[in-house]
Amino acid sequence: MNLLKGTLLMVAYLAPLSLTTANPDLIDESYKLTLFAENPDLSTPVGCAVGQDGRVFVIESHTHFRPEDYKGPKEDRILAFSDLDGDGKAEKREIYFDGGRHTMSIAAGGKGCFYVATRSQVYRLKDENGDGKADNKEILVELKTPGKYPHNGLCGLALTSDRSRLYFGLGENLGKPYEIISHDEKREITRLKGGGEGGNIYSYDIETGLLTLIATGFWNPFGICLTPEGRMFCVDNDPDSRPQNRLLNIVPGGDYGYQYRYGRSGTHPLQAWDGDLPGTLPMICGTGEAACAVIPHGRKLWVTSWANGRIEEYTLREKDSSYTATMKTIIKGGPDFRPVDFAHAKDGAIYFTDWVNASYQLHGKGRLWKLTPLKEKPVIPLTASALLNEEYEKTPNANSLKAMENDRFSLATALWKITKAKKTEALQWDSLSNNAKIALLTARRWQEKHDYSLISGALDDPSADIRIAALRIIADHRINSFKEKLIDMLPANDNDTQLHRVLKAAIKELGD
Repeated sequence: MNLLKGTLLMVAYLAPLSLTTANPDLIDESYKLTLFAENPDLSTPVGCAVGQDGRVFVIESHTHFRPEDYKGPKEDRILAFSDLDGDGKAEKREIYFDGGRHTMSIAAGGKGCFYVATRSQVYRLKDENGDGKADNKEILVELKTPGKYPHNGLCGLALTSDRSRLYFGLGENLGKPYEIISHDEKREITRLKGGGEGGNIYSYDIETGLLTLIATGFWNPFGICLTPEGRMFCVDNDPDSRPQNRLLNIVPGGDYGYQYRYGRSGTHPLQAWDGDLPGTLPMICGTGEAACAVIPHGRKLWVTSWANGRIEEYTLREKDSSYTATMKTIIKGGPDFRPVDFAHAKDGAIYFTDWVNASYQLHGKGRLWKLTPLKEKPVIPLTASALLNEEYEKTPNANSLKAMENDRFSLATALWKITKAKKTEALQWDSLSNNAKIALLTARRWQEKHDYSLISGALDDPSADIRIAALRIIADHRINSFKEKLIDMLPANDNDTQLHRVLKAAIKELGD
């Protein structure tokens, strides 16, 4: 009797829980919201993509903060869902791939091919015999690091429509040292090192295997997307004391200001969150908390806010060389609505995954939603072009820099390209504008070998912003030979200035 009573109590306890998983509210009535799939057919979903055959592919996580008594599969899976009768709901579920740990993102590569990012790898899956399942796995990029936190490694895939280039992010990795190695088949092509600088965005050339660091200064760049014009946008999770996540306009050579080596809070004098340090680039605007994905939707951007339980739409407006944006809520849910990733369908519908529960631990729940436009012509997915100005063929010169005088984004890319091409010696320091000097110093921060004469001259410059740009190099790379000069500079500065705060912080970083 006691056992039966306990069983009945458990059933009575579990039943209300399943009923409390309420549907989110559709704020914009020009769409129809349909529950496409849910638990037990799907649990703790993360990334998603629509294949060339129309199936919806979803990463099902079984390794992210796995409880000791978890009964699910030992590894992550990629499931494929099909709507066989056209009613807007999935009737068929297949396992496309079984394997992987801390899987984050997926991008459709056409003809049964998918690109997948886990915390420690980016690989390509292929269905070579046409049975709807992956037969071949080829590792393209590996992350070697002692860092093990599930979702601050590799993430955020964006693939160009011609499938020539793949972009992905790296999270802050808790400041741990790392190496990123790219491959072409089994041959190593590129090995990049780092640690402590925060998150980055990389470009991978699919034909050659060449890996290039194109932007830095992120916390966790979970979502990355491309437009037909070659514009790149990113949503970046925030450090502990910075309440807004960021919607960012990404340019090659862009430094977005955050560095883990200066703490988790994001408030250190040598960190920036909105372009508030010379050489760093500002955000477009803040987003909802725990922003996980961004996609183009017509001429607008859509963002998932995991913590706020929202699908957000951002209308962009050009401002100088970047944008501002206003936000409109498309869908708003309660505490059991946790949207993660989007996927465009060929008919203009949008699918998105729903983690459901606020718990980071695996919990067995999950949903996949379909959003279909009703009143307007469906927005058919656009092509995705390679990031503008990424290549080095047309290296800017001193004359072209003058046309960019007040364009922080263009200057960042121009000096990054000049530095990459090893043509900085052709620039006459005294002929450069203050903004170009700052951009040059910022670009030189990316190099392992530093020009001490350039840094010394910048420290003597009358512009406080130029001196701050030089101080960032000294502090980031612990160039102790400048410590006495920095100490000599300290008494001459007002305690309330940004220069004084950065100077004190740089001296402290150099230690005894």
